[in-house]
Amino acid sequence: MSRRYGPTVYLAPAGELDLEGRSALDELYIGAGEATVVACDILHLTFMDVSGLDGLIDFADRLEGRGIRFFAYNWQPQPSRLLDLVDALYPPTGATGIRGGPTGLLRRSLRDSTVHHS
Repeated sequence: MSRRYGPTVYLAPAGELDLEGRSALDELYIGAGEATVVACDILHLTFMDVSGLDGLIDFADRLEGRGIRFFAYNWQPQPSRLLDLVDALYPPTGATGIRGGPTGLLRRSLRDSTVHHS
């Protein structure tokens, strides 16, 4: 499901995100148009495999390249565990000990964004 509220696009994927879901993400990317924010409610995404995760990371990265902020929230247990497994492959960075994995854009909160860009 996709809805637009002014400069914000609201997405609510449901079911599974796998290789077949990548084409839907491509369509959503094109449809983002002149949005400034894409908010993705993951509440009804019950399963995500590695190819789906790769597609979602690519989607968020391409949006960011266009200056569109991406936020995902309401992560369910299985997709959240997949993010944790992928992040575990990357060592902590710097004095903060924060992991520098590819899921960073997917984990960013609205609070993080306002703190770093105020």
